[in-house]
Amino acid sequence: MDDFQDANHKKPQLSGSSEDQTDASANEADVLRLQQGLDALDGLFPASRPNSAWFDQQIAAVQRKQRSRLLGDLLKLWGTALLLFYLLFMVAASQPVTFITFQALAIIAPLAWLLLRKQVDSHET
Repeated sequence: MDDFQDANHKKPQLSGSSEDQTDASANEADVLRLQQGLDALDGLFPASRPNSAWFDQQIAAVQRKQRSRLLGDLLKLWGTALLLFYLLFMVAASQPVTFITFQALAIIAPLAWLLLRKQVDSHET
């Protein structure tokens, strides 16, 4: 094992042999060629950053979209709530049996939906 490590991990020599100088000049040439290649790529594909006004426009557009979506959701919520209150009032004022039936359905339907959803979720995993 020690022979393997010694063969793969040569310690650098401190003497200024011609072999070391050749390796250093070859490395410098490689680094220079890599730098020239990267500069050429930078010239082919220039990087430009959008200005801050573009970002401000994007943020404003997203905020407008979110505000309109929120307003639409709130209108739907209030409309549905008013409709439900109207239906409950009409049912309670007309026939108490129908009112009690709607109350039972309002409790049973969400529970059934939750139980069915749990069964579907357990089958998916």
